[in-house]
This record gives sequence, C-alpha cells and structure tokens, in this order.
Amino acid sequence: EGEREFEDVCANFNEMRASLLEAQEKNRKYEKARTDMIAGISHDLRTPLTAIRGTIKGLLDGVAATPERQKKFLETAYRRTGEMNVLLNRLFYISKLETGNMPLHMQTIEIADFIRNYVRGKRETLENEPVELTADIRAAGAVSADAEELWRIFDNLLENSRKYGGAVPLKVKIVLDKTQEGFRICFSDNGAGVPEEKLPFIFDEFYRGDESRNHRDGNGLGLYIVRYLMEAMGGSVRAENADGLAVYLELKEIARPGGQQSRIDSNESGADGRK
Repeated sequence: EGEREFEDVCANFNEMRASLLEAQEKNRKYEKARTDMIAGISHDLRTPLTAIRGTIKGLLDGVAATPERQKKFLETAYRRTGEMNVLLNRLFYISKLETGNMPLHMQTIEIADFIRNYVRGKRETLENEPVELTADIRAAGAVSADAEELWRIFDNLLENSRKYGGAVPLKVKIVLDKTQEGFRICFSDNGAGVPEEKLPFIFDEFYRGDESRNHRDGNGLGLYIVRYLMEAMGGSVRAENADGLAVYLELKEIARPGGQQSRIDSNESGADGRK
C-alpha cells in the first residue's frame, strides 16, 4: 500500500539472497572437503596395500626361499597392515568428532602438573629412542579441557616431530608460559622445519609438507586433529619455524575453586619440568 512495504519486501529478499549464497558457499566447501578426503584416503590406503600385495606375490613366487626371508616378508606385510589400521582408526575418530558422536568431557586441569605428568610418562616409552623430551614450566594455573583429548594433542605433536623432524638426537621441548588471557604451550623440535609458504596449511586435513620433512610416510591427519580439538576446547593453535618446527597451543585460564591465584615459585621446577 506504500513505498515502506516495498522497501521491506526488498530488504527481506536481499537477506534471503545473502543467506542462500552463504549456504551455497558452505555446500561448495563441504563438497570440496569430501572430494579431498576421498582422494586422501585412496592415496593413503594405496601405499600399504601395494606393499602388502607385493610381499604376498613375492612369497607365492618363491622369492623368499629361506625361513629368515619369509619371516622378513611377513613382518613387512604385518607392519603395513598396522599402518592401515592407524589410518582407519583416525578416520573413524575424525568422523565421530565431526558428527558430534564423541562429546568432549571438559574438566578443570592444572596445566603445569599435566605437562609434568606427560613428560614423565613419555620418557619411559622413549628411553630406547634417540629422543630427548624436556619441559620448561614458567607458569601455573587451571584450564578447562578434556584431559584425554589434550593428551592426544600432545601425542600427535610428538609423533609429528618423531616422524618428520629428522634430527638425531631429536630434541623436543614443551614450554609453558602465561599470557594475558591464559596460557601458551610451545611444543618445539630441532628438526627440519616447514617452508614458510606451507606453514598456514599444515593443520589442514590430509595436508603434507613432506617435501621438506624428509619424505617420511604420513597421512596428514595428526595436525588436523590437533587444530580441531584445540578449537573445540575453546583454544587456538599456530605454527612457526624456530630452529625447527614450533607449535603454539593457547588455552584460556579459569579460576580455581576457592579463588586461588595462578603463580609458580622460581624453584618449583627445573628445566625438565620436574619438582
């Protein structure tokens, strides 16, 4: 009945058009991610499958004539099946995360104690490897996180350094610092690092930077899981080159029960993070 009504119709129409455009863009990104995921899965499964097929063909053709050779062939095939199992488990894990079938169990965690316990536990499993794992605790306080998934984040970062670092001995250091809003955890190694132009992409699904990280096998999922979990827990992650690869995790501080203030005495921990 008037110009005002026509303006409202136009405004609503433009709003609807913008919403449809946004939905179309989201769908395009989803389809690209789905296509990339299928390509990534195909690539990652093809390598161990080809190795297993070749091993079995060699056994059938009698290439491994001695029991020792046969054992070596079978061990190779068994190791490759393990690689496939790891990949499939990670894909299944990511699927559960992204579909909401694996909710996070957030709890209050004393981050300094968590890092000490992690380093202490991993040293026992790394004692026969040329890997030096240390911690430098410069702050203390509480964060809200899923303890099991935070442990998984640390495991993925450690595995990434072990797989692609290339340094012998490999020196991995975890540094805990206080920030204005919470805590920054630097997980660094003395390895080969990553080309600067590839740093923004190393947390993408199925991305590899192998060209500079010794061409080692990898499925491009470990760091993607790190980013996904950090963002799901309200934190963030970034990486830079600093005489190796340095990954920075940031989590917000929460108040402890009783209103205790975050602090750490200068003599509470040594360079390895132990009391």
